[in-house]
Amino acid sequence: MKTQKLRRNRLTSLSNSRWAAYATAGAATAIAGANSAEAAIHYSGVLNVSVPTGESVAHTFSLDNAAVIRFVNILTGSSGPGGDALFRIQGAAVSNMFAGTAAGAFRYPSNLAAGASIAARPFASMNSNFFATLAYGGGFAHSKFLAAGTDFIGFRFNGGSGIEYGWARVTMNGAPGNGFTVVDYAWGDVGTAITAGQTTAVPEPASLGLLAVGAAGLLIWRRSRGKAAA
Repeated sequence: MKTQKLRRNRLTSLSNSRWAAYATAGAATAIAGANSAEAAIHYSGVLNVSVPTGESVAHTFSLDNAAVIRFVNILTGSSGPGGDALFRIQGAAVSNMFAGTAAGAFRYPSNLAAGASIAARPFASMNSNFFATLAYGGGFAHSKFLAAGTDFIGFRFNGGSGIEYGWARVTMNGAPGNGFTVVDYAWGDVGTAITAGQTTAVPEPASLGLLAVGAAGLLIWRRSRGKAAA
């Protein structure tokens, strides 16, 4: 009890002006840090762009450094009547890759669950002449997006400033047509970790600590002013 009283006395003995300075500086620094961190992930907002079976029109969405992601569905008859749902990254200088696998000349993105770490996934290089296949016809073995439902595609690109990771969320209608909807997408700046479905960066612990210090200082300052006024 004596230790607690001594500690409380030391805190309240600080001048009002010093507590005000602590509170102002701590809160301002924390807010600036949080705003900076949040700006590190770029979110498209909800798009809900339909890519119907056999439309054969590529839908293009912008990333950083002139990079883009593209989606298309073309008709295919080699494995029965159906559609070929395709994905591609273009425009960045180097390192266009996606979370998934390669099988010969073809590429197959993995269907990631919400919260999956993008950077931790195995990546495959984009083929400059082909799109990566989400779903093909009625049931091609390597396709990961044949079933109806919502999943994530993970990708990475480098426009010259360093590797950036991102995700795109698609809702599949199911085989054999494989029509789908591009729901939304996001990517993080160089050095920013991102998980599937993440739309804003998490403030760093240092920023949260400064905010806590600032709030505590402001509270004690207000209490001391209230006592002085009484």
